[in-house]
Amino acid sequence: MADNEGLKRLSADVSEELYKEFAKRCIEKGMKKKDYLTEILEKEFYGSKEKK
Repeated sequence: MADNEGLKRLSADVSEELYKEFAKRCIEKGMKKKDYLTEILEKEFYGSKEKK
C-alpha cells in the first residue's frame, strides 16, 4: 500500500501560541507533526493510540 493511499489531508488555522506549543511537544517526543497529530486524534476519538 502506498504511503498516502486511503489518507485525507487535514488543514486548520490555529493561533501562533498553539502552533508553537504543538511544535515544541513534537520535538520533545521526537515525532513528526503528522504522527503526533494522528496520535492526538486517535486518543480523542478512540480512547487510545491505535496501530493498523
